Amino acid sequence: MGILFRKLLRDIKEAKGQFISILIIVVLGVTLFSGINATFRNLTGAKTKYYEDYRFADLWVELYKAPKSVTERINSLPYVEMVTGRIVADAGINFEEENASIRFITLPDVKNDIVNDIVIKSGRYFSDEESSQCLVEEEFFIAHNLDLGDYIYPIVNGNEIKIKVIGTAKSPEYVYTLKDGSELITDSKKFGIVYIKDSFGQGLLGYNGAINSASILLKDGIDTETAAEDIKKDLRNYGVTSVIENQDQLSNKMLSEEIRGLESMGSSFPIVFFLVAATIIYIMMSRMVENQRTQIGILKALGFTNLQVLVHYLTYSVLLAVTGSIIGSVLGMYLGYGMTNLENMYFHLPLEEMRIYPELVFPASSLTLVFCLLAGYNSCKSVFKIMPSEAMMPKAPKIGKKIFLEKVQVLWANINNTWRIILRNIFRHKRRALLTSTGIIFSTALLFFAFSMKDSMDFMIVQQYENIQNYDIKVNFSGLVTLEDLYSIKNLAHVTMVEPVLETGVELQNGWRKKSAAFTALINEPEMYRVIDKKGLSVELPQNGIVLPDRLAKTLGVNINDTIYLKSYLPGKEKREVTVKGISTQYLGLSAYASLDNVHHILGEGTVVNSTVIKLDSIIYENEIKDKLRDMSKVTSVQSKTDALDSLMKNMGAMTSSMGVFIFLAAILSIAVVYNTATINIFERQRELATLKVLGFKDNEIKSLIFNENYMITIFGIIIGLPFGYWLGDYLMSSFTSDVYSFPFEAKPFTYFLAAFLTLVFTVMANSILTKKIRNLSIVEVLKNRE
Repeated sequence: MGILFRKLLRDIKEAKGQFISILIIVVLGVTLFSGINATFRNLTGAKTKYYEDYRFADLWVELYKAPKSVTERINSLPYVEMVTGRIVADAGINFEEENASIRFITLPDVKNDIVNDIVIKSGRYFSDEESSQCLVEEEFFIAHNLDLGDYIYPIVNGNEIKIKVIGTAKSPEYVYTLKDGSELITDSKKFGIVYIKDSFGQGLLGYNGAINSASILLKDGIDTETAAEDIKKDLRNYGVTSVIENQDQLSNKMLSEEIRGLESMGSSFPIVFFLVAATIIYIMMSRMVENQRTQIGILKALGFTNLQVLVHYLTYSVLLAVTGSIIGSVLGMYLGYGMTNLENMYFHLPLEEMRIYPELVFPASSLTLVFCLLAGYNSCKSVFKIMPSEAMMPKAPKIGKKIFLEKVQVLWANINNTWRIILRNIFRHKRRALLTSTGIIFSTALLFFAFSMKDSMDFMIVQQYENIQNYDIKVNFSGLVTLEDLYSIKNLAHVTMVEPVLETGVELQNGWRKKSAAFTALINEPEMYRVIDKKGLSVELPQNGIVLPDRLAKTLGVNINDTIYLKSYLPGKEKREVTVKGISTQYLGLSAYASLDNVHHILGEGTVVNSTVIKLDSIIYENEIKDKLRDMSKVTSVQSKTDALDSLMKNMGAMTSSMGVFIFLAAILSIAVVYNTATINIFERQRELATLKVLGFKDNEIKSLIFNENYMITIFGIIIGLPFGYWLGDYLMSSFTSDVYSFPFEAKPFTYFLAAFLTLVFTVMANSILTKKIRNLSIVEVLKNRE
């Protein structure tokens, strides 16, 4: 073992606390990099294999009611690989006084290869024994404690139907099972998929010899957008309601957005820890080189070259990088395994085996090494300038000069001697103070972002479920109904208000820009289903135009008073020119809004609706009213705002866990930065501190010199970190925005206080760790050494 390496080990042993604290930050950075990227790869790999093995569709064509022969027409198109026609319909169901909704999807009577094929998880496929058999989505099956052979009793057109459960299944079409785009969180107790025989579904759902959905698999290399446009034109006489590309399919979109978020986080979030580690290494190595001038001079005098001495100090950084990479990579594998399982609690992908990715070790190690070496080199390059003869002589002290506060006599005269020492030390080491504050800034920003996540979610819940959807129950009908058909609902006991709603699909076009979206028509001045702006104020529905949500307007590149083309998916409707009269804010889904009075001009349709929202005189009657509604003809589903809100709140555990992780990481950053910087400060000033002890300063007074300096740097970091955290939160929330949902960024005043308070608490914790160092400072040992 060489002399320089032995010296390096002694240096590490003497300052093992600093080495370990920096190592922890490096390990965290590598762990996050490896773990998040492993999760991203696990989910991506499972998704790709699942979609390929079970023929996930490229296009979905939704129709009102078309003959089965339409599938042959689609299959004859040159770019179509496979097509499967089916019936998709929603229904209500009761489980021990608990209301739920199901979605019927028909499958071939005899098992064969189809688009969006199913995986049978338990039980068997349909047999010839009886027609009323079903396969139930696995999560729904488990949520309701069903057993194979049990019967379920869905309500179809007001009639209770008895169907036998013969198995459980999953499909790539529903890895994340949502009823529609107005929902954000899955709830297997409230909604599930039920697969039935095609022959049984034809009669049950009233589609004899007809279908209302076709799943299409395209040949390799075919552009889905071009194919979608062509299919729309080819099937224009078959009542096409929408053509959905796989990138816009709700389940796939939610999964893809989550994977995209993981990829982004895996490439950017660990950089924070590498930057903080590099900052601490720079501060520490700079002071180490400065304090070991004499040793460097002796080494050079003994014949060691500049390069050898430089490599000796850089080895410190290399040891940190290599050790941190090894430990972090191992921990990252476990983190990736755990995160993948956590993510899959929501997405239910078939994770047959989760791989460990050794190839992630190299980029993680390389990234760590680059940051550590750059910091080490920039702090140690001064060794080239140190001459042996100069280094073995005491270094000339810096020229003393007044700091700018001393020139303000009125202020300086009212500051006691202890604070004068603190202020002079901070302003004479401005670079170190600024670099130290960098870690505090990141820590404060992480804390602020963690708490603002909850504020933002709370704000969205209030806006969505109290301001926008201010109703108790929403009823969906199997087809278009007139306003007179709603009288039976208005006359139900405990129903105080009913507002009709028309919801359909449309295609919006502005020049070359096209977008499929929902279309919602409401009464003038609605009270229960409102359209709002960014301030939460109601947007008036125009009599001769439409209102677009800001995300949709941005996608189409339009502003108020611009003209666009609208093509309804209602049968037989032509493209019409409409004017954008307003811009709204929408958090869940993506829908254009209009007044029901204007539907005739926009859609060429009379005053008809296909859903309605209801207000009750008391929420205690909700279940009673839902049961009555499900018994009515033409009612396909009944949605309760209370159920949706309860489901959302039950699934907030993931956010709470995220907050805990952010707080833990912020604590590590704060404590490590303050501990390292204060340790260097104590070491450099030990002669000064010992002299103050001789002059009669007590331990508490000595501690206040160091600790109050830490507090000042922390306060500066908090002042910068809070606005930086606001910017970071706003940026991250906006980056998570998609066609499915939009998270508004909101931060309450208490969040500012809490982030600042916890940052100070972490500084107090770091100071308490340093107490022993100050107490054990030996006056004799320090003062007998030559200055």
